[in-house]
Amino acid sequence: MFKKLVIAVSLGLASQAYADITIGQSVPTTGIGAVTGKAMALGASIYFNQVNSRGGVNGELINHVVRDDAGDPQRTVKNAQDLIEKENATALISFYGTDNLAALTKSKVLDTNTTPLIGIHTGADAVRNAASPYVFHTRASYSLEAERIVKLLNENLGVSKFGVVAQKDGFGESGVAALKAALAKRQLSLTAEAWYDAKSGDSSKAAKELAKKNPEAVILVAQTGPAAIFVQEYKNSGGTSQLYSLSSVQFEEVSKQIGKRTAHGLGISQVIPYPYNTRTRLVQEFQDDVYAELGSGSSGKTESLAAIAKYPSYAMLEGYIAARIVVEGLKRAGKAPSRAALYTALSTLGRYDLGGFVVDYNATKRSGSTFGELTMISPTGALTR
Repeated sequence: MFKKLVIAVSLGLASQAYADITIGQSVPTTGIGAVTGKAMALGASIYFNQVNSRGGVNGELINHVVRDDAGDPQRTVKNAQDLIEKENATALISFYGTDNLAALTKSKVLDTNTTPLIGIHTGADAVRNAASPYVFHTRASYSLEAERIVKLLNENLGVSKFGVVAQKDGFGESGVAALKAALAKRQLSLTAEAWYDAKSGDSSKAAKELAKKNPEAVILVAQTGPAAIFVQEYKNSGGTSQLYSLSSVQFEEVSKQIGKRTAHGLGISQVIPYPYNTRTRLVQEFQDDVYAELGSGSSGKTESLAAIAKYPSYAMLEGYIAARIVVEGLKRAGKAPSRAALYTALSTLGRYDLGGFVVDYNATKRSGSTFGELTMISPTGALTR
């Protein structure tokens, strides 16, 4: 039997088998983005291991090599170089971060080595639009997320006074720009604005500042840990605004960090399907593969749900989706696929339905998905949609 994936969700994640095709990944497994980065890597590894257990792609096994970049853009670039030049990666998968993509684009590492990157955890329009043609996006943009949030709050609920808390870096700046654009379409502007340090992730001061102004709604352009701190401190400081975050926040971790009662009411934009919605084939197969890799008993579906619940499920599914797109591209690229052959296969993929989640790429189109929905953390710590 194929050796099961052994993961403590730490450094050195890799499929445990000799392989003919190497796929590289750089994510933060340390630092404030580690929770999301580890889950993305886990989701990708789960799918690759299942493919390997069935004989691989066109008879070739996949070696999934993950490197920690701690969220540092320069480490991301160095990791990409090493994965391509030293590990001989055919493709890269599911990277993380706005500033990281900007640095990678500037370095020309992908272009020089004709290496496709499938999936990156950012919706920042500025860096996405300027990115290398070798980057294939799997998530919707922050502009689409901001538009959905503002439309709900303003047009459906009558909210007109908006505030924002944002991380002081390219990610935060891009999210705020998207929010301002969505507000401007409705002749509105921000009434309150606060920022927190990207390295420390301490958003407590920003929470106290915004609580004093207490606009009708506050939008969080934040990573998971800082978002949790903000929600707790904001409520403790008397803030009563409706709180909504971009998709960068993992709901399970917020509830774990500050408790279900405090997390209750936080709205979160999502750009990946709900990982527990088994009405879609993609999620059914995701749950089956999670059970096959992480389950140990005989309870089947019930145990697969328990296994998923231990990790940030949206980030896991995001990595899993990217892995499935890579494998589809490899199948179409043929035996012993080169980087160029895989790039051509992805560039001509067209509309590809994974089973309830569609991506669409062509010779000039790299933004593969517009999927999105709004959710909210319930009193039980689960999501309502």
